[in-house]
Amino acid sequence: MTQFMSEVQGTELTVSSGPAASGGHRLVDRLNPKVVAVLTALGFGLPVIGYFWFLEHYSVNTMIGDQWDDVNIIQQSYVHFFDWGPMWAQHYENRIFFPNIIVVLLAHTVHFNIKVEENLGAVMLVVATAFIIWAHKRRSPSTPWLYYCPAAILALSVVQYGNTIWGFQLAWYMVLLSLATAILLLDRVTLTWITLVGALAAAVVGSFSSLQGLLIWPAGLVLLYFRRRPLPQLGIWIAVAAASTVLYFRGYNFSESPFPQYARHHLLPALKFFLFAIGDVVGKPVGLGTSSPDDNFVILFGIVIVVLAIGTIVICGLRRDEHSGSPVGVALICCGLLFAALVTQGRSFLGLGAASFSRYTTFDILILVGIYLALLDRRPHPVDEGDLETNLSASFPSHSHRHSRRSGRWLDRVALPCARIVLLVVILIQIPFGIYHGVQGGRNQYVFDVKAASVLRNINHAPNGEVSFYLFFLEPPASTRERARVLEDHHLSLFANG
Repeated sequence: MTQFMSEVQGTELTVSSGPAASGGHRLVDRLNPKVVAVLTALGFGLPVIGYFWFLEHYSVNTMIGDQWDDVNIIQQSYVHFFDWGPMWAQHYENRIFFPNIIVVLLAHTVHFNIKVEENLGAVMLVVATAFIIWAHKRRSPSTPWLYYCPAAILALSVVQYGNTIWGFQLAWYMVLLSLATAILLLDRVTLTWITLVGALAAAVVGSFSSLQGLLIWPAGLVLLYFRRRPLPQLGIWIAVAAASTVLYFRGYNFSESPFPQYARHHLLPALKFFLFAIGDVVGKPVGLGTSSPDDNFVILFGIVIVVLAIGTIVICGLRRDEHSGSPVGVALICCGLLFAALVTQGRSFLGLGAASFSRYTTFDILILVGIYLALLDRRPHPVDEGDLETNLSASFPSHSHRHSRRSGRWLDRVALPCARIVLLVVILIQIPFGIYHGVQGGRNQYVFDVKAASVLRNINHAPNGEVSFYLFFLEPPASTRERARVLEDHHLSLFANG
C-alpha cells in the first residue's frame, strides 16, 4: 500500500504526457499482469467474503430493540397491505417510509426472516461501495483497479457490526445506497436531464429512509458545484432538496429528539463526542456512563482524521475540478463530517458511550474512504504552454500569480505527500483494530441475540425483567408480549416454523 500510494503521486505528474510516459513509474506496471489480477481479486474478494461470513456466523433470526416497532407496520399490513399512514409516521427522529415498504414485503414473502433482511442490507452495502468506486474510476480510467482495494476494505469493515447484524439498520444501508446512486448519476461526464431525475429520485428515497438521508442533498450539491453544472440543473437540485426537507419536517415532533439543545450549551463535551465518534472507526467499545484513559487516544485519532479531512479538502477541493475523481472523495468527506455533527447534536447528552455505537461507523468511515479517493486522484496542474494567459503571466508575473504558483508547488510537493503518509498510517491502524473490535463485538452481540431468541420463543413464561432487558427495554413487557403474539399468529421471524 505504501508503494502504490506514493507512486500514484509520481504517476500523476506525468499524466498529461500520455500512458507511455507514466507506465514505467508504477510498481503495478512492472509486475506480472497475472499477479496484479490475483492481488486485485483478493483485494476486492476477501472483504466481501469476510463480510458475508461474519454476517452468516453471527446473525440470529430474532427481534430486538427498535425492530419491535416494525410489528406495528406488519400488523396493519394484514388489514391494508400498504397502510401509508403508519409507514410515514415518525420513528424517533426518523421518517423510514421506504424501509417500511421493504418490511411489509419481507413479512409477506419470507415470513420476516431477520437474516434475509440483514443479507439484503449487506447487498446494499456492497452495491453502494461498487457504485462509489465506479464513479471515481470513471473519472480516473488510468488508475489501476488494484488501487481501489483499500476503499473496499474500509467500506466493508466488520467494525460496523451494529448495522451488519441488526436487521432494523437496513434503513441506513438504504441511505448509503441512495447516496452512492446519486453520486454515480450526478458525476456523469454529461449530466442529462434523465440522469438528473434519477439522482433526484435516489436522493428522495434516501431522504425518507432516515434523517441522515437528508445529507445526500449537500453531498450532491458539492458535486454539482465542482463539476460546473449549468445553473438550471443546480437550481432544480436545490429546489427539490428544499421541498424534501420541508415535507420531511412537516408535522415533525421535535421532542422525539431528547435534549436537542445539549450540544449548543455544552460545547466542550459535544466537541469531544464529535471527535470520539469520528476516531472510533477503530471500534473501541465504551459503556454508557463510563470512561477510561484510553478514550483520549480515540479522541486524538479523531483529531488526526478531522485535520486530514480538512487538509484534503484544501488540497483537492478549493478549486473547481471538472475532470478528476477527487470531487467524489470530497463529497463523501462532507457527508461523513455532517453525519458526525448530526449524531453529536442528537446523542451527545449520552456521553462518549453513545459515540462508540458501532452502527455510526458505517457513515463515519465514509470520511476515510473520501480522503483516500480524493488523494488517490489528486493531480498537480502543469503549466499549459499553449495557454495565452499562462504565457503572459510567465512574461509579466504578478505578485498574486507568483503566490499562486508557489502555493500550488507547496501543496503538490509537501502537503500532498504528507497527507498520503498520514492517511496510510491511519488506514494501517484502522484495519486491524477495526477487525479485532468488530469480531469481538459481533461475538458478544451473538451471545446476547441467542439469549434474546430464547426469551422470545418462551415469552409467555419469561420474567418481565428478561423481556425488558433482552427484547426491548424502552417498552413495557406487556406491549412486547402483545407484539410477540402478532409474530406468532402470522408465523413470522423465529415463529415461522410454528
